[in-house]
Amino acid sequence: MASREDFTAHLAEYNDIIEELPLELQRNFALIRQQDEFVQDLMEKVADASLSLCQSKSRVSEHDRHKRLIAIGKLMDEALKRGEEKFALSKSMYDTVDRYCTRVDNDLQKFEDEQLVGPSRMARTPSNNSNAPAVVEPEPAGRKRKKRKTNNQPKQDEQSGYLSAEDALQHAQAALSQSDLPIDPNEPVYCYCRQVSYGDMIACDNEECEIEWFHNECVGLTDPPKGKWYCRDCLVVVKNKKKL
Repeated sequence: MASREDFTAHLAEYNDIIEELPLELQRNFALIRQQDEFVQDLMEKVADASLSLCQSKSRVSEHDRHKRLIAIGKLMDEALKRGEEKFALSKSMYDTVDRYCTRVDNDLQKFEDEQLVGPSRMARTPSNNSNAPAVVEPEPAGRKRKKRKTNNQPKQDEQSGYLSAEDALQHAQAALSQSDLPIDPNEPVYCYCRQVSYGDMIACDNEECEIEWFHNECVGLTDPPKGKWYCRDCLVVVKNKKKL
């Protein structure tokens, strides 16, 4: 998942785009309006020249009539040229907006894909309080799984609060079976239950933890812990280090 700094940089970049886009479109609109005024003026001249030619048809020579027709043709050619320039400006505006929309869509899709990778790539949120809980919600809003209450809650170790590996697996499978979304077989797995990310998860504060992320239910957590939190394996390691 992208870091907070990357996300902030993206927001700043999009803010610049949003500010620049109206200016670019405004310039093109002004040019289109200018070309449109030219076309209207030319077409008025064509209409006047055509009307004058028709009214004086019997009084002008063949040579003079031919010259007038050539002049009218040039006016129409110029009007056509201005019209093509209007079309080119309009297409440029459309392409510009479409390009920005495509870029935003692609970046949003990339951001969503990074969210779906799971919590192992999620940057830890810095905090001024070193004892702040490490609980996160790795599941993005677009993939939030439905939670259902059940009376078949797995039994927890009364001393540690952790579920046994078997109970953790059963609990995870039950939770995932209630999901309204299919599970990607390539999605990484976490926790003692070796299942994909879902619901609320917590990170072990041991930087060398092999598993790192755990489902709150599997480790017996209902509320964010106060201070640092270690999984049962790393807790043994930490206690042994303190004894030395």
